[in-house]
Amino acid sequence: MTSLDLAIAGLYIAGILVLGYVVSRSIHGFRDYFVAGGRMTAPILICTLVSSYYGLDVLLGGSEVGFVDGIVGWFWYARPYYLAILLTAVLLARRLRSRGFLSLPDVAADSYGQGTRTVVAIASFFYSLPLFALMGIGILLDVVMGIPFQVGVMVGALVALVYTLMGGLLADAFTDTIQFTLMCVTLGLAAAFSMEAVGGVDALRTVLPESHFHHRGTYPLPVLIVFSTAALSVFVEPAIYQRIFAARSHKAILVALGVGIVLWGAYDWVTTLLGMTARAAGVEAIPSYALITLVVEQLPVGLTGLFVAGVLATGMSTVDSYLLIAGGNLSYDLYRPLVNPRIGDAALLRLTRIAIAIACLISVAFALFFTSVVSAWVFMATMLVGTAFVPIMAALFARRGFKPAAGVASSVTGLLAVTTIYVLVNAFGAQDPGWGTMIWTVEVGGRTLDIWQEYAVLFALPASTLAFVLGEWLGRKPPVGRYEPLRSGAAARRPAHRIPEPSLAGAEMVEGPALADWEESLAGADREGKIP
Repeated sequence: MTSLDLAIAGLYIAGILVLGYVVSRSIHGFRDYFVAGGRMTAPILICTLVSSYYGLDVLLGGSEVGFVDGIVGWFWYARPYYLAILLTAVLLARRLRSRGFLSLPDVAADSYGQGTRTVVAIASFFYSLPLFALMGIGILLDVVMGIPFQVGVMVGALVALVYTLMGGLLADAFTDTIQFTLMCVTLGLAAAFSMEAVGGVDALRTVLPESHFHHRGTYPLPVLIVFSTAALSVFVEPAIYQRIFAARSHKAILVALGVGIVLWGAYDWVTTLLGMTARAAGVEAIPSYALITLVVEQLPVGLTGLFVAGVLATGMSTVDSYLLIAGGNLSYDLYRPLVNPRIGDAALLRLTRIAIAIACLISVAFALFFTSVVSAWVFMATMLVGTAFVPIMAALFARRGFKPAAGVASSVTGLLAVTTIYVLVNAFGAQDPGWGTMIWTVEVGGRTLDIWQEYAVLFALPASTLAFVLGEWLGRKPPVGRYEPLRSGAAARRPAHRIPEPSLAGAEMVEGPALADWEESLAGADREGKIP
């Protein structure tokens, strides 16, 4: 990279840090920090959703699949996501906005209690660790500047951590607007220059294997099913849930998700083509490095720096969004209900910032463990789907409540199933350099079976469903009283949604501000002589 390219990339980093500082001055409480006070409009939602949800995992993962096997990723991996996002907008958004939820585990707590909330919060935490975005930043800095991958991961984590700590979701949303623009412009320029260098789409057919243009590629069918099943993560996606809770209105989130589907579709197709173009251009690199290596070779001076800034923007937008969610999982979803239900708003905000730093350190460790962006993404999606999908969907669509045991059994069983499969495959299997994943070969009835670590979701979903049915059948009825999400600011002055009835016997079932509101109202009634 030239001095001009470095200056452009450096200017971008300085700009987002300054913006984070400016926004930090408008943060007055946990709701402002975590869900932007519920004030986000459709244009801001479009930018933050598209930029955050599609990060370097898609840029590098999509191009990795395109490089190795062609268009198969767009058909079996990308398109199921569009359907899942559409269904989320139509079927889930209004249901989720009907109560004062702030996070995915809030939904679990409302239907099943604290046990299920804890397990879902743990799964959400690990899913939200932005390890693939950090991997992408490490790859970028390695290719363009020669910075070792491990050092690049830590540098990217540090920059994203600083402005996430300062401004929360609002800073994330504003920076995402800039990052969204850079992402679109630089990816378009990269595609134009790179495709021209190899002679266009028609030239790809003369160079690449025919299987690259077949919708199934050469992947085994079970792997393709796993790719499609990963789209179920949308229905329990913490980042999408957070934006739904942060939206100013139901209409705003519908518009944002609808426009997002169009933009995500174009993004997926371009990254797939760039991966195929890298293969056709004879790029000699491991698949996850191929796209960046190709583009840096093709772009002229100045545009290379813009591309680097765009890739950094894509990664940073994901890192800050998911670090915020992971930190909230530790402070709001785990510490507050389990350790200190009466924690004050200011103390919770401070604790969330500490939790974000902890989540960042764990993310760096995970990013240095995985060797494939696709494998990392499938692992995270599998853990969340196996743990949360069955109990959360049952809670949102059932006309009646379920027993707490159903949620606990389902979430714990799903989490254990995913963990068990990954442990077994990594303990007894071997790394397959061709596919870039761990495969365990076993003999069953004289037949040889290859069990990929990505198959974990095929075991976890049935196990989670069966455990849910058994928990509902054998479990006890729930006690009177339901969990109340944190309510602060204007929300804290409104009546609580649900209050134990009719005596003080169930008071302990309501936590935090809801109980405080009730006690204050009783004291006021006593002062007015309404209670004998």
